[in-house]
Amino acid sequence: METKEQKEARLAELKSRLMTVEGTPTEVYSRIVGYYRSVRNWNAGKREEFGKRVEFSFPSASEAAPEPRTGIASYLVFTREACPNCPVVRDYLMRSELPGIVVDVDTEDGLDLARQYEVLSTPTAVLLNAAGDEVTRARSRDILVQIFEPVASNLPQAITA
Repeated sequence: METKEQKEARLAELKSRLMTVEGTPTEVYSRIVGYYRSVRNWNAGKREEFGKRVEFSFPSASEAAPEPRTGIASYLVFTREACPNCPVVRDYLMRSELPGIVVDVDTEDGLDLARQYEVLSTPTAVLLNAAGDEVTRARSRDILVQIFEPVASNLPQAITA
């Protein structure tokens, strides 16, 4: 069995070895102006841009093509003044027969409500049942059409010449 001094000496030796650990260099390739190239060969400006890139993820299958929902009694639609897609979603919901609230997240109260519902982008429509529980969400007019008008949205579009 090791004594306390032996354990401390071993720990100090492991800490000193940890400070000198080096990984294996990794070659990273990314697309730049139409072709793939090693990031280390990019100029300083492109390398900085690469560092600021955000990974895009496609919506899940359930978000991309929601099933028609029943039991929707009201809505909250979260919007911003500078949002280009917000008026389309807001107007679609306001024309529906559902009672609802338009929440401006540029205001302090609106931002607090958005945090409460964990809304991360605008427009977001939170569709609620009669008890006030969330049934589903939609982030575009097309998704709302699939929810409220499932038969009409699944029909093929007429081809006009």
